Amino acid sequence: MNGRAALAILVGLLLPLPLVFLLSDELLPGFPEGGADSKRVSPVLTAEARMRLTTYRRDCGLSSECEPPLGCVMEARARRQYCIDSQCTQDTECPEDQFCRPIASSGDGPWVRLCVPTGVRKEGEHCLELPETREAACAPHLLCGAKEGWCAQPCRKEDATVCPEGFFCADTVPEPLCLPTCKAKGCPPGQRCIHGAEGASACAEVYGPDCQQNPCPKAGECQVSHDSTRPGKVWMECVERCGEGHPPCSAGLICDAWVCRVPCNSQDPHPCMKGYLCKQHRSGRPEVCQPES
Repeated sequence: MNGRAALAILVGLLLPLPLVFLLSDELLPGFPEGGADSKRVSPVLTAEARMRLTTYRRDCGLSSECEPPLGCVMEARARRQYCIDSQCTQDTECPEDQFCRPIASSGDGPWVRLCVPTGVRKEGEHCLELPETREAACAPHLLCGAKEGWCAQPCRKEDATVCPEGFFCADTVPEPLCLPTCKAKGCPPGQRCIHGAEGASACAEVYGPDCQQNPCPKAGECQVSHDSTRPGKVWMECVERCGEGHPPCSAGLICDAWVCRVPCNSQDPHPCMKGYLCKQHRSGRPEVCQPES
């Protein structure tokens, strides 16, 4: 092969590269800034690119049901979980009183950047990443992150002093956050130090059986729930699963929506224990006691 032929081949190989880079920016997700997690970040697609994807804004359960680079995201504002790309790259692209935040999609899908409203929840209070109202969103300069949804400020693992008293720097993704802890200081009367995921803990009033202190029977699983609009309260249950593939419910319980629950009558003056409501999951189902959260 002479030099001229080799040069022609080299030019032919290099010419498509800008096109490859252009397509990768639009059709393939990039890595999250800081590299805190192995997930990629979905890009902001053009209208034409979205139209080429048959699963765009289609309901989903896992991100594997979405075409790349879409992620399956649960959005309380829309009351549904669907396939979507990022809608922003920086705060200036969002409406007033909103900021651009990476949201984890289900399964092994990419992070999706969406405009999230600023709200009223303080540091160390629970929050929703995509809240329906400002009451479940974090105050300005705080991020809603970690597995259980905490309003927090970013931190650096190598400098633990950046977190205020009563907080510690947790190795959360996509970046470390200052999460609350009550292990050292304890809690005021009427509240207890409730332990959560990733080492976080916070003082709260407990409704229902305190299954963190008193373990559930063998058939039950301790489930702790909270309401982001009602800080300082948690609901605990010893949950028994029921239905196909599960044993019958224990005496005094009925199976409703795959969970054994206490039946009740909403016409009674006090049908359920404090912090629980007597209601139906949907029309035609029996009335059962459910957490207010």
